[in-house]
Amino acid sequence: MFDLFQQWRRLAAAGVSMQATGVEALKTMSGAGDVIVARGAIMSEAARSPLAADHGELGRMVPEKVAAASRAGSDAATLIWDNQSLWQRHMRHLGVMVMRCRPPTFSEWLDLAERNAALMVGSVEASAKIGSASLAPFSRQVKANARRLAAQPPGRARRARAKSH
Repeated sequence: MFDLFQQWRRLAAAGVSMQATGVEALKTMSGAGDVIVARGAIMSEAARSPLAADHGELGRMVPEKVAAASRAGSDAATLIWDNQSLWQRHMRHLGVMVMRCRPPTFSEWLDLAERNAALMVGSVEASAKIGSASLAPFSRQVKANARRLAAQPPGRARRARAKSH
């Protein structure tokens, strides 16, 4: 049975989820800035003294981005596919209604209205999940990098920068 309040509750929850994803995106961007500054110093130090460079950190830079992008793409594609499957089922149902070669009954109209409302709410929820799932791998990696780089002992480049300010 169609429950208008349940539909509104689900829409509101999807909106809150989208806002939380926005806040997480801001935190990720801020953390990424910190990681870029720390890694810039590591790269600068590596350019000055290649043998003393932090090759472990230098070797992480590209593979972690590829892994995060792969995970984000895979998660987003799965959610998009699930949402498209809902739409395909709905379109098959509409096709069956049309092929009956008669006007729909009142109960069929009510069923169709309920299906349409459920599909729309489901699409909004899927959109919220896609954004969150796409951001999550990058957010996790940025947080891990920021923690690890903050815990490292300062290198020559960081000491030199601190003394010059």
